[in-house]
Amino acid sequence: MTLFESASQYREKAAIWRIFSLLPLFGPLAGGRVWRWFAVNIPMDMGSGGLFTSDIDIIARLHDLPQSKAWLYRTWEVKVSLLCKDGSARSLKVGKFKRTLTQLNAYRDFGSPAVSLLEVYVCESGFMKQHAFPPPMLHRSLMAKIADLRAKQFGYQLLPFEHEQRGDDDVGLFAIPKRWNPLETTFNLLPPQISSPAQPFSRLADRLNEFFEQNKNPQKHRKQIVFCKACRQMQLIRMKDEHGCPNCNDDLICQS
Repeated sequence: MTLFESASQYREKAAIWRIFSLLPLFGPLAGGRVWRWFAVNIPMDMGSGGLFTSDIDIIARLHDLPQSKAWLYRTWEVKVSLLCKDGSARSLKVGKFKRTLTQLNAYRDFGSPAVSLLEVYVCESGFMKQHAFPPPMLHRSLMAKIADLRAKQFGYQLLPFEHEQRGDDDVGLFAIPKRWNPLETTFNLLPPQISSPAQPFSRLADRLNEFFEQNKNPQKHRKQIVFCKACRQMQLIRMKDEHGCPNCNDDLICQS
């Protein structure tokens, strides 16, 4: 089954798994910086004592070496929409954008120093052969979102890609921005305001970093930090190959 055909209740997590299975899809999230680790689907209550109960979809620990040794943390709220090969769209969530702004504000209230919206557009097989991205039917909604996000100083990125199965092979294509940088596959519409990390995000970031650094796996730079809601434990896995918890074997994508 392709990602386009996946069940709607699992599509967001499945899309995040897909992003982190391909370096050209997740690498550009670093914005040209070097990353130490990425963490996905991390509960805020790990660092807040239960005051915040949402999840952070993606967290990255980045730096600008050799220019600077200071670490920068970025966070993303992920939303997924579908683009059909006939040019139509599904699951655009236009009427739910106020709720998205509320979620982004929660990231900032939690203490995240750089908050962005990442809109993932999963394209049906054949879309990119017939249509440019973004298609005209998205222009009005994109402009409205840009105005709202700019006013709040949130970042805004678009990531369109096509996913299909050819026999036993898993094939992915991504759209190319007009001003193409080989290291960039996202459409970076707005940069986020960057501030200093605040509590309780700082505690959570420290906990994630301690977990990563204490792991002795020599291949850990190829893996991502995930959290299993079944056994309530952090894990370090290679999302390209794994979606089961190494501790309890629960399916991490299907967890709600």
